Amino acid sequence: MKQVHPVTTRPSRRDLMTGRFDRDSLHVASLLVQAWPERIAGLIPVLNGIAGVEVHDNDERGRVIVTVEAANDAGLIGAITNIERTDGVINASLVYHQVDLVAA
Repeated sequence: MKQVHPVTTRPSRRDLMTGRFDRDSLHVASLLVQAWPERIAGLIPVLNGIAGVEVHDNDERGRVIVTVEAANDAGLIGAITNIERTDGVINASLVYHQVDLVAA
């Protein structure tokens, strides 16, 4: 007897590349932020104050490990842009990005 499975629509490759999803999603990203070492102490509270951003570690050479959680791709890009525009930040490099589709 043949089993009938419910039809689920998966995002196409183009949808994945352009960030278009039919369902709600959760974006989780990890970044390596390079900052001026003498500004780290004042920078950490500012970065933690950005919505969805959490600072996890830093070192004496100005490297800061940050995670970002956002409900959509626009929120993720907005948070990364805010990190990059923060005074004392030299650059931010995306290390990891995961999209979890939330079932409706």
